[in-house]
Amino acid sequence: MTVPTDRERWNEKWAGAEMGTNHGSKLVELLEPWLPQTGQLLDIAGGGSGDSLEFARRGLMVTVADVSDVGLAHARARAAAQSLVIRTVEVDLRSEPLPAGPWDVITIANYLQRDLFEAIVDGLAPGGLLGVVIPTVTNLERHERPGRPYSLDPDELPTLVSGVEILHHSEKWRPNGRHEAHLVAQSPVL
Repeated sequence: MTVPTDRERWNEKWAGAEMGTNHGSKLVELLEPWLPQTGQLLDIAGGGSGDSLEFARRGLMVTVADVSDVGLAHARARAAAQSLVIRTVEVDLRSEPLPAGPWDVITIANYLQRDLFEAIVDGLAPGGLLGVVIPTVTNLERHERPGRPYSLDPDELPTLVSGVEILHHSEKWRPNGRHEAHLVAQSPVL
């Protein structure tokens, strides 16, 4: 039996979800106090999410990077249906580099690839913002997914983002019923 690739697994998930998820990850709300009115935003693994549309609605030039061509097609269709413009890049971040920046904002929700955070920080423009929402292992007390390899240890997230100023970090049970780590960080201004 062949193990499906990440692309195949996510394509299968998004194929059954019509236009992706209708809920956002709270990234917009999390970044609101610091969010610029213009600039380039990279949404990592956001093909099935609606976050990118809200960022585009707020005037940011959004690029969604995802392994799933089906998820990206959903993102483009949702954007077109709302007369919004986004750019999509199909990329397997486990074997390919992050889309070239610099980026004024980088967002990542519900996707944990620990070895990617150095490239994420390096991809930020001077003064650029990073917004992260990822479940912690505490979430496994109530939910079996995401599994242990895709969940953060307590207070792990700030250790993954060296060289930036942490503007906000919290870990708790959220209104969505999940125990999540939320982080906003800013790269140094040159």
